[in-house]
Amino acid sequence: MITIEDYVGVHKDSPDWTQERQENAERLCAAVNALMLDMKLAGVDFRTNPATGSCVSGQTFGGFRPQSCMQGAPNSSHKQGLAIDLYDPGGDIDCWLLKHVDKLEEYGIYIEHPDSTTHWSHWSIKSPGSGHHIFLP
Repeated sequence: MITIEDYVGVHKDSPDWTQERQENAERLCAAVNALMLDMKLAGVDFRTNPATGSCVSGQTFGGFRPQSCMQGAPNSSHKQGLAIDLYDPGGDIDCWLLKHVDKLEEYGIYIEHPDSTTHWSHWSIKSPGSGHHIFLP
């Protein structure tokens, strides 16, 4: 499961970690954790990223990103508290989700197509322009 502390990581003291973004992150974590639980019950293994000590991918920018972060656009979902990258070194998470799009719809989660996310799985509660639950960035 992903906690708010896992999500914000080393950026908890950033002035960009506003009340609105914290509330977004709480909604995100609730949806992510609910889908993760369903997936775990179906046998999907969520691995711990050695760099973050959680299921959050990357070194420091797989969860919340401050506005000064060079990764992502200024108003990216990560910078608004609406997206997370999950550690997926073998592609198992994305593989399962490709076969169970109904679960993405059920939990209101949108993922970047696995072709764009090698070793991680990008989940967001913000619908892309296409409205598709699996999209190309």
